[in-house]
Amino acid sequence: MSFVGKEFDHILRDTRTLMVLLVMPVVMIVLFGFALSTEIKDVKVAVLDPSRDAATTRIVSQIDASEYFTVTAFLDSEEGLLEAFRSNAADIAIVFEDNFHHRAVHDGDGRLQVIVDGSNTNVGSMAVFYVSSIVSSYQRELAQEAALSGTGSADMQPRISTVTRMMYNPQMKSAFNFVPGVMGMILMLVCAMMTSVSIVREKERGTMEVLLVSPVKPFSVILAKAIPYFVVSAFILLLVLCLSVFLIKVPISGSLLWVILVSLLFILVSLSIGILISTLVSKQEVAILISGMVLMLPTMLLSGMLFPVESMPEVLQWISYCVPAKWYIDSIKVMMIQGLGIRYCLDAVLILCGFLALFTGLSVIKFKDRL
Repeated sequence: MSFVGKEFDHILRDTRTLMVLLVMPVVMIVLFGFALSTEIKDVKVAVLDPSRDAATTRIVSQIDASEYFTVTAFLDSEEGLLEAFRSNAADIAIVFEDNFHHRAVHDGDGRLQVIVDGSNTNVGSMAVFYVSSIVSSYQRELAQEAALSGTGSADMQPRISTVTRMMYNPQMKSAFNFVPGVMGMILMLVCAMMTSVSIVREKERGTMEVLLVSPVKPFSVILAKAIPYFVVSAFILLLVLCLSVFLIKVPISGSLLWVILVSLLFILVSLSIGILISTLVSKQEVAILISGMVLMLPTMLLSGMLFPVESMPEVLQWISYCVPAKWYIDSIKVMMIQGLGIRYCLDAVLILCGFLALFTGLSVIKFKDRL
């Protein structure tokens, strides 16, 4: 019992152990409970409706009333539709043909097109399913109204045909969605884990004294620690891109130069996080635990890699804005999958620059020049 009491004292005095034992299970159950969801919510819908008749108005109102969709724009041309997708103002678009109501009721051939951003296959397939369900429900309403009014016949029933078009990913390959997320996770974990043990290793081996008595400034020490890992991480980036293009067959539709430059910026952010961790802890095991567990869960669950951020509770959506991998994955999807220019993800790139400045500044401040 004396040894049992002693061990309890060790656990209660070790705050890091208590964090792992008590806080991590709570964080994991909350994240997995709210973030793991295959449902979609607040999908942005753009509508191109040249006829604007009773049928199209009712379909649009039913879509907007659904908890899954939010109608954000009514467009006048196909050019506006393309711009809505490029500027992320729409996730899907509903395009009605002219005289939709007359064609659906009297000709039995009303047609509408559902255009979906296929770069996110999960959201795209679920959105098409929900829209098709709403359209089918309205078609049954039309048939009942025609039967009650006596305007319908056995040979000519109201009918609505739904045509689906997937932008950026017509084959609906899931790799188009997962490759940017996997790139973000690999670069974040590998870079942060490599650098998180760099300064801690110096402390444990006793070689930190040599660095502290040298005339080198703290920023120079941090920079010298980061450069070798930056070179290794750049090689890892090229390896991942080659495997993605040649093995998994995910093309780089946009500028390869910008994809590499933004990826190098994200590598710098990940390295700065790892160095910040190494300045805060004194053991390699703790550094690996923090860089592995604490960074892995948010990167997987709150970056949009596996599940749409829009489907999560608002609190988790705000937390996701603090996850650097989210902004990197969004940028890579825009440039690599959608083939758009840097100006369509410039806000995410600027946020990554802000993360880099923040973490680098904190690392310099927290770097102790005294033992």
